[in-house]
Amino acid sequence: MLNVNRQDMEQVTVLRIEGDIDEGGMETLRKQLMDCIVEQRFNVVVNLAGVRFVSYMGLGVLVERLRQLRSHNGDLKLTGVNLYTQRLIRMVGAKNVFEIFEVESQAVGRFRQAA
Repeated sequence: MLNVNRQDMEQVTVLRIEGDIDEGGMETLRKQLMDCIVEQRFNVVVNLAGVRFVSYMGLGVLVERLRQLRSHNGDLKLTGVNLYTQRLIRMVGAKNVFEIFEVESQAVGRFRQAA
């Protein structure tokens, strides 16, 4: 089961994910990210520090929502990405698609610099 802790900080929304982004978890992630879009929260940081496994389809959800956020002049930044997920991102050719930060505060700070 995937747990998502959401925190809205000024113009940035942080989603802290715990669990696996597998077949069941990706629907939860898809809904949480869509909620951000519907609420016009277009600057999103996804903290994956609590995630051990991301499926190909789960990564697809992140790419899909990233494109939607960018169509609204927003962005999705990743933080806390483990080695397995980093390899998956490279294998599918998405290394240059996501901006990845080691810690959450760096990702949030990047949005604040751009504002």
